[in-house]
This record gives sequence, structure tokens and C-alpha cells, in this order.
Amino acid sequence: MSGQSITDRITAAQHSVTGSAVAKAVCKATTHEVMGPKKKHLDYLIQCTNEMNVNIPQLADTLFERTANSSWVVVFKALITTHHLMMYGNEVRHYSFCSS
Repeated sequence: MSGQSITDRITAAQHSVTGSAVAKAVCKATTHEVMGPKKKHLDYLIQCTNEMNVNIPQLADTLFERTANSSWVVVFKALITTHHLMMYGNEVRHYSFCSS
């Protein structure tokens, strides 16, 4: 199957409506597609760790919620995204990511 699933598209649209760009990026980085998270979504999330107006604990909670998904692909991609943020995110702010 190529492209995002209907569920992925609906979830991303819901985050667009609520105005949560970070949650939308997490959703798009952790789709049901059997491939790694797209670089543009990982880069956006890395950029978010440098922004003072982004709630890092909320970002961590959003990723944690994706690990409860029934799809192993979504869970694996959430773990990859978490690892990527811990490796390449803002060193000063990532402490709050680890402690949430």
C-alpha cells in the first residue's frame, strides 16, 4: 500500500483544525506506511525543540500516545522519532523531554 492510510489523513486533518502543528508533525512522522519517518517531519520536530513557545512535555506525550497504537509500524516509527529527537534535538531543552 502506498501513501498514508485514511486514518492517518483524518488524524492529521484533526490536528490541523485544532491548530496543533506539532501533533500534526508527529502524526505525519508516525504514519502506517512501511518506511522510515520522512526527513521533513523529523527536521520540523527538531526545529520545534529549539523554539521557546513549543511545549516539549506535550510533544513527548504525543509521541508516547503513538506507542500505544495497534500497528507495529506506528509504534516503531514513534520510537525512531523519539530517538532522533533525543539525539539531535536541543540539548538544553531535551532534558524536559526525558523527564515528562
